[in-house]
Amino acid sequence: MKYVVSASRRTDMPSRYLDRLVTYVEQGYADVRNPFSGKITTVDLDPGRVHTLVLWSKNFAPFLKNSHPFRRYHLYFLFTVNDMPVLEPAIPPLAERLDQAEELARRYGARHIGWRYDPIVFRSDGPVSTIESFRRIGERMAGIGVDRAIFSFLDFYGKVKARNSALGLNLVDPPEEVKTTYAGYLAGIAAGLGMSLFSCCEPLGNIDGVTPSSCIDGRLLAELGGEPVSTAKDTGQRRECNCAVSRDIGSYRDMPCGNGCLYCYANPVIRRDM
Repeated sequence: MKYVVSASRRTDMPSRYLDRLVTYVEQGYADVRNPFSGKITTVDLDPGRVHTLVLWSKNFAPFLKNSHPFRRYHLYFLFTVNDMPVLEPAIPPLAERLDQAEELARRYGARHIGWRYDPIVFRSDGPVSTIESFRRIGERMAGIGVDRAIFSFLDFYGKVKARNSALGLNLVDPPEEVKTTYAGYLAGIAAGLGMSLFSCCEPLGNIDGVTPSSCIDGRLLAELGGEPVSTAKDTGQRRECNCAVSRDIGSYRDMPCGNGCLYCYANPVIRRDM
């Protein structure tokens, strides 16, 4: 059976490392370092063996300028679109990213895009990720035919806590009842837009209109690709993650993300000039 390749949970390859990604697909393989053991394995990228190449990004502009090398793959785009310029200073303006989503939909079909409203961030005085920004982005996404929205709340890993303290970001982890109420508002908006709303790695209780699901959904990819692919849970991810098994070709160590998001849980660099 063919397999899914992820590029990448570990860094923004379509935006920051597109040249390396192009090299991988042109040579037909990627040597990947395990983030825990350091062991290097080779992932076969022969389009005849890859079911779907899943591309994760906050900025698909570089990809849209050089998409030709990927023409032999079935593609699925996990497009993270927030409206938090104060915390994402190196990300292009929202209007540009929404135009990118429209162009992706035109080229590949809107069902090949999953919109990630992620992470949802709170400060002590309220959400940075506002309900209104979800509505505004959702209206544009729904208008181009995207029908799948995925959300999660910021996880306070050690690096997040260190950066929060060092930079005085004043980020907080709100109580579960606040998260539940917030998710309920998102569900109502999504339903009104004709979108399905999914939670990513969130141990929330039952909320009408919210489905605990996956970013890499094997059943959806099988439907889009017209042939079966594994729907088995990827045991290498977090306990609450329901993603289907995939082979990630990114690297925290060898491809440090340059997006500069101040809440980032992966990049250990703390900069005060961003």
